[in-house]
Amino acid sequence: MPYAVLEKEIGTLPPAAISEVVDFIRLIKLKFPEDDTVSAKKSLYGVWKGEPFYMSSDFDEPLEDFAEYM
Repeated sequence: MPYAVLEKEIGTLPPAAISEVVDFIRLIKLKFPEDDTVSAKKSLYGVWKGEPFYMSSDFDEPLEDFAEYM
């Protein structure tokens, strides 16, 4: 089906129905992946290794806002 026909049909839908069409398209894309990139996601563990890191020296000190609860 040509994209022009889809665009024409989608253009006649109310906004709520367009949202459902988008959700349905996303569901179809999950069901029929174009390639194996969906299953071959790279792990994010350790991506910040070796990056400069700063933590304030009073990080573990209680906050003044919670003094009445202590």
